Amino acid sequence: MPKEKEGESQGAPEPARPPVPPAPRARKGPAPEAKPPAPAAPRKVKAAPAPRDIGIDVPAPKAACEDQHCPFHGKLSVRGQALDAVVVTARMQRTVVVERKYDRFIQKYERYEKRTRRILAHAPPCLGLAPGHRVTMMECRPLSKTVSFVVIENRGVVV
Repeated sequence: MPKEKEGESQGAPEPARPPVPPAPRARKGPAPEAKPPAPAAPRKVKAAPAPRDIGIDVPAPKAACEDQHCPFHGKLSVRGQALDAVVVTARMQRTVVVERKYDRFIQKYERYEKRTRRILAHAPPCLGLAPGHRVTMMECRPLSKTVSFVVIENRGVVV
């Protein structure tokens, strides 16, 4: 008889073992016999910060906002000229299209011609602007490619 090599067994192959079930997972959350948590203390609501003085004689808006480009509640400074205009569209996010109508004197004919100019201006949410509102806007640093003005006052609807 030939010698058997070590590790080999004689006889029938071993029967297949049943799979070992996985270990139970730890429960998430409190145990069933744990007490319900105590009610949380009421949260302190921060009061809206007072609007800052922008150096122009216009009333500060009553509503507060968290817009960083708001001259009253953010860090945007205003400069240059103040213009009066009427909001034409307010379909963009925080930007309105305002229209200015003005007269230009033609020296040769000693007459005036009517002109219209549309300007994009940033609209802080605290002012609540809608089409038809008369607004005062001021020049500021460029906020985008086409926006270099910010609305500082909402004077109501044009009558």
